[in-house]
Amino acid sequence: MKPLIDQHLLQKFRQDQCTPEEYRIVLDWFSTDDGKRYLEESILRDLEEGKGSDVTVPPALYERVMNTIAYKPRRRIYTMLKVAAVAAGLIVTTYAGVAFYHYQQLKVIHTAYGELRTVVLPDQSVITLNANSTLRYYDNWKHAKNREVWIEGEAWFSVHPTPVPRPFLVNTASKMQVEVLGTTFNLIDRHGRMQVVLNSGKVRLHSSEDPEKTIVMQPGDLVEFKQQQKTVERKHTDTRTYTSWTKRNLHFENATFSQLAQQLEDTYGVAVEIRDSSLLRQQFTGTVPGQQMDMLLEGLSELFHVKITKENNKVIIEKE
Repeated sequence: MKPLIDQHLLQKFRQDQCTPEEYRIVLDWFSTDDGKRYLEESILRDLEEGKGSDVTVPPALYERVMNTIAYKPRRRIYTMLKVAAVAAGLIVTTYAGVAFYHYQQLKVIHTAYGELRTVVLPDQSVITLNANSTLRYYDNWKHAKNREVWIEGEAWFSVHPTPVPRPFLVNTASKMQVEVLGTTFNLIDRHGRMQVVLNSGKVRLHSSEDPEKTIVMQPGDLVEFKQQQKTVERKHTDTRTYTSWTKRNLHFENATFSQLAQQLEDTYGVAVEIRDSSLLRQQFTGTVPGQQMDMLLEGLSELFHVKITKENNKVIIEKE
């Protein structure tokens, strides 16, 4: 039977490579009649061929997962598959059981506008989240093949090497994946634009849309990917420009007021209006404190000789 679901998504599910959102999609489909039939046929086919699942889970954990399932339709799926596995004398972990296990262990950390937060991961790697950003990761890294996180927004990474090298994978909404072995770098993924700036070490970028194409970055490299235009730009840069926010400063290098407006909106959740269109063509360089927005706006006004006023949740920029 041909499943009425994206084949590529099912393949990712079987290989334990789905994002949390993709896991939910597959689990919901498994609750349908087509999904149940697909699971039944898959497990019977594997048993006939003498195969098990690609991922195994200890029986005690399997029992705990079974006991905590909340939805009755899914309970019937697990029970059916467990009976089939026991009858064949095999320890088989169902695809849906694996996904539920991962889903239960998911950690989600979100920063508010104007907030910075540092997170220490299970392997002692450190991630600093910029404002209005989200980090997702599973806390069961001890026996996992990869160390894997999902990022929306902006984050600075200091990845800790492991005694036995294990890839550190950063997934983004832009369908680009960053593979790391031990390094420090900054990543932005907002508005269909992903940007990676490498401070030290080495990273490799992968595109899910073109798995054959990879980019190996060296310290000082900046790679920017624009999803809609499907363009990739690579250049050498001063990395301090892109990590100053971790010290609660904002450094601008040949920036435009349009870029400034976007950063204010992303970081502080305000609407920005630039009343004089001639300002959009100007570029500026400088560093201002970004710990508090009022202090930031005052510093921007003095540094770039513009008038900046704040009305409720709106920032207005105009010539003096």
